[in-house]
Amino acid sequence: MEADAIANMLAEDRAEWAALVAVLDACPDGPLHDPESPEWNAGDVYAHLARWMDNSMAAFQSWLANRTIPPPPEGDDDTINARWQREDSGLTLDEARARAQQAFERRIRAIESVPAERWDAVLEATAKADAAGHYRNHRSYIVVQ
Repeated sequence: MEADAIANMLAEDRAEWAALVAVLDACPDGPLHDPESPEWNAGDVYAHLARWMDNSMAAFQSWLANRTIPPPPEGDDDTINARWQREDSGLTLDEARARAQQAFERRIRAIESVPAERWDAVLEATAKADAAGHYRNHRSYIVVQ
């Protein structure tokens, strides 16, 4: 991956992250999604994003270190999300937001630290797994905007 492509990817990630954070912080209480979706509040979304960014960055770091990807969490996405939501339900909004912001910043630093010659298709796909598209999708699910 060329340096300009990495810079563009990270610029898009930062812009989408800022847009999502603005929406979440504007609606800190109550369910955010349409009635057919889980009743997640802003803290649930932050905790969810922190978990997925931590997961994809563990895979990213593993691929860099030894060209292996750890097994994914057990279950399909809905099962994983529900389990993590239950586990994180005791977090305050501030705690969940801090976890997500820290995960986002770790993600950015990890991506920025990789020399261009180390990038390959697997690393690129892993870097993009929980990035701008994921943030944009969550923004699109939020009905209180």
